[in-house]
Amino acid sequence: MTTRHFLEPMTSQKVSVAFAGGKTQVAATVVSVSSQSDLALLQVEGTQWTPVRLKETVALGDEVWVVAYPWGRRMTLSSGVVSQVLDDADALYKGPARMVDVSVSYGASGGGVFDVPTGALVGLVESYRTARMSMKDNPDRIIEIPVPGETTLISADAIRRFVVEAGLEAFLEE
Repeated sequence: MTTRHFLEPMTSQKVSVAFAGGKTQVAATVVSVSSQSDLALLQVEGTQWTPVRLKETVALGDEVWVVAYPWGRRMTLSSGVVSQVLDDADALYKGPARMVDVSVSYGASGGGVFDVPTGALVGLVESYRTARMSMKDNPDRIIEIPVPGETTLISADAIRRFVVEAGLEAFLEE
């Protein structure tokens, strides 16, 4: 599973997956792309992975880890807490995760956001806000710096809906 925008523009392209600690890459096939959310499902032949459990309801302040491979390079591991849940009039402090206070690097989209106590997936990194900064000696040169605490997610709830809509609910662990 990854973000759809990771694959854009949607043209014929080679997609491969690298495994932590491994030196080789394995070819992947795009199985499904969501029209509703920023999700894409990849299939990698000849591999066996332990399925991840989904945690669709979290509480504000729940501890999370973000695991990502910015630009396909080394794994990064960052920690933080759930800082926003999707609006639900019945539960102001619980619901699907929408934002975490974890600062992530460029290229971290699609990285997993995991509940610390259980290891369950609460979402995937979708985006983060940046601050535009200019250099004092070169004001025309603008760089964008990630703003800590404003990392938005695609919730586990949205991931489940996408997998079911793709007809692959058998792969969801209950």
